[in-house]
Amino acid sequence: MSAKAGRVIGAALLGAMVARGSLVLAQTAQPPESANAASAFAAAERALAEGKYEEAERMYADLARRMPGVSEVHAKLGVTYYQQAKYAEAIPELRRALALKPALPNLDALLAMSQSEVGQHAEALPGLKRAFDKTSDRALTRMVGLHLERTYMGLGRDADAVGVALELSRRFPEDPEVLYHTGRLFSNYAYLQTMTLQRVAPDSVWLHQAAGEANESQGLWDAAIKEYQRVLAVAPERPGAHFRIGRVLLAQSQQQGADASGLIAQARQQFEAELHRDPTNANAAYELGELQRKAGELDRAVESFGAAVRSDPGFAEALVGLGRTLTALNRGAEAVPVLERATTLDPENEVAFYQLSQAYGAVGNATAEQTALATFQRLRAARRGEGDSLGPGRPDVTRQELAAQPPGR
Repeated sequence: MSAKAGRVIGAALLGAMVARGSLVLAQTAQPPESANAASAFAAAERALAEGKYEEAERMYADLARRMPGVSEVHAKLGVTYYQQAKYAEAIPELRRALALKPALPNLDALLAMSQSEVGQHAEALPGLKRAFDKTSDRALTRMVGLHLERTYMGLGRDADAVGVALELSRRFPEDPEVLYHTGRLFSNYAYLQTMTLQRVAPDSVWLHQAAGEANESQGLWDAAIKEYQRVLAVAPERPGAHFRIGRVLLAQSQQQGADASGLIAQARQQFEAELHRDPTNANAAYELGELQRKAGELDRAVESFGAAVRSDPGFAEALVGLGRTLTALNRGAEAVPVLERATTLDPENEVAFYQLSQAYGAVGNATAEQTALATFQRLRAARRGEGDSLGPGRPDVTRQELAAQPPGR
């Protein structure tokens, strides 16, 4: 964990203890020592607040020697050590503070994070788990969670680490540090799982499937197809393999450009083969429908898109494909409810709203046409500000796109 992140937690912990510390010092010491101790404590507080950690450390250490029975002094000395990444020195001070006063807020979490920092994962785990489950402070929850994730990994409990990462991602979906550590953990976990798969089942369909997907993600099209073909060689009726080959062929066709007709024809055959084995594969039916639509085979496209929607009623891209094809066939009255459903399922889908405006226009509903077109233009303008991305969409299928430069572009 970074020093900066540790200081965020230190500041949060300080806020719960500052007022209490000077009061306890004044009550514990005898006059005139009480006044001197309170003054020294206040000076240490200022130094810590100003980031003068070495100065604050000297002051708190002197107070700890003079008044070893005051828990707040040990707590603040531990916090000061933590701020300087002196985690080994922080641990005994935090332990001493908790022994003197177990109810001091958040100290058990800071102790556990210090133990995690020096690799004492078994000792850190109970405190981190308690803090992660019970702490209400978001900054503290975030840092405890990151430490807990790393502690589980240090203990070889990768599945538990993944569980923490998923929870952190749910609570902090746009936090860069959380995203970085989660992505790194998932990549490492996936690699370890694949290595185990290779060891226990070196010629299984699962290993070839994993290898095919890995090659596909890296754009190694020929290698990906070979692995998927090995899947089919071992298990000819294996669902999904023909679909994946078809997707790879489509990706190749996009790179090849004008000379891609052969690859597109092969992709179409793969999608048809997939549907022969698994008629409920909505993705394969959708891809086949999209190829048919682009080839002008509109009646067949309606059948394929319709099959995709029947298999997966929440498939927004398939609804858009079906709606726009119905509009092209002058069946606007059928297209309108289909496209309305698509915009309800995916209210950020600009293509869906544009196609809905066309369907409304086809049935003569000018008011609804303008409303849908205005929504499309708003989404289009917002998308330009985000780098002109089409948005997240559905993974592993071709996105619906606009055929021409529409209004508002």
